[in-house]
Amino acid sequence: MAKPMKTTEALDLLHQGQKVEDVVLLDFETQKLGFRDALLLSENGFVVPAGNIVYQDLDIQYDPDFDDTTWKGEYGKLSDFLASNQ
Repeated sequence: MAKPMKTTEALDLLHQGQKVEDVVLLDFETQKLGFRDALLLSENGFVVPAGNIVYQDLDIQYDPDFDDTTWKGEYGKLSDFLASNQ
């Protein structure tokens, strides 16, 4: 059975290096997260909606290899790509 927990409690445990398994986040739908916390949660199996992530553009480092590249081609869903490579 899944254990109910607040998002801040789960983040505290993850920051301490502990595992968070079989957990349901009680306030997840209304919780606004910084991008680092959102990434930490997603790395540990939680799906973080884009609308829950808040960030300042100044917090994002400029990367000329990525930011100054003109991307060509058509891109599909990552899930389709991963499914075709299994």
